[in-house]
Amino acid sequence: MMKFLQAIIVAGLIGCAFLVGLGVLAHWSRALDIVNNGLPFLAFGALALLGLAFATGPRALISATTVVLAITVGVLVLNLPGSAPQAPRDAERFLRVVTFNLWGHRDHRLEQVAEFLNGADADAVVLTEVRGHNAGFIRSLALRFPYRVGDNGLFILSKHPILDDGQTDRDGQPPWMSRIIRWVRLDVEGKTITLAGVHLARPFYPALHQSDVAALTQFVQRQDGPLIVAGDFNMAPWTVTSKTFTDETGLGPFNTYKPTWPMRWRSLKLLPLLPIDNVLASSQFAKIATDVGPRLYSDHRPVIADLALID
Repeated sequence: MMKFLQAIIVAGLIGCAFLVGLGVLAHWSRALDIVNNGLPFLAFGALALLGLAFATGPRALISATTVVLAITVGVLVLNLPGSAPQAPRDAERFLRVVTFNLWGHRDHRLEQVAEFLNGADADAVVLTEVRGHNAGFIRSLALRFPYRVGDNGLFILSKHPILDDGQTDRDGQPPWMSRIIRWVRLDVEGKTITLAGVHLARPFYPALHQSDVAALTQFVQRQDGPLIVAGDFNMAPWTVTSKTFTDETGLGPFNTYKPTWPMRWRSLKLLPLLPIDNVLASSQFAKIATDVGPRLYSDHRPVIADLALID
């Protein structure tokens, strides 16, 4: 029995070390960055193997497991981006932004979503995976959010007037898959704020995902005022791609650890594992609070971010 357990530990160590090595190689081949989404789970797995190694006794196995665990945690920590600065306790809320992947459902399944959005006291809402048959749902929110723009999957709803708007599309994609960024300039109590809604390609299509990240990076770098980017990024904050993006743009993420996906697969409810939905903001903003919304009929969970204006 003891030899069987030791064989499990050795196999687990080889698998963990191999996957962590692939994740490190993502610095040179971004297609491998999909592995880094699972770094926390590899770390937990290595910790479990360490406990098993202590139970079985061999010092060499304990040492090897300790090394693999340390390397895994080290890679995870090095990949973590700097988060948005925390606002002082007495800071006033300037904006509450909610982002939610609607999953393209029919209107009769959206009553709970409308109830949540109407009760969330949001100033602006970014919705992804909105379809043409969701038009009635969007209109039902007009009383609380009188200003809105969007089509082809991305919508922005706002309590505040929209001064200007625009978009960035993928070339060569059908209309329902073409939108990467939908942005607006809002007049918030006399202050002009840019809010961009994003929906990046899934990491299972690495070339398309990296192209989307490059387009978003260029968009952010062209902005020169207060900026908020919210939506479905389809990558965890501790991936190499996410860390590089925040380093190059200076945006601070609000959601680092609260998982938002997958909430379900078809009709089967699941436990969310990854925080791929996020709100990021420029240096003019600080974080008051970040929370996730309830389980709604989607494979994502909403993110709610309260922002203070500090500059």
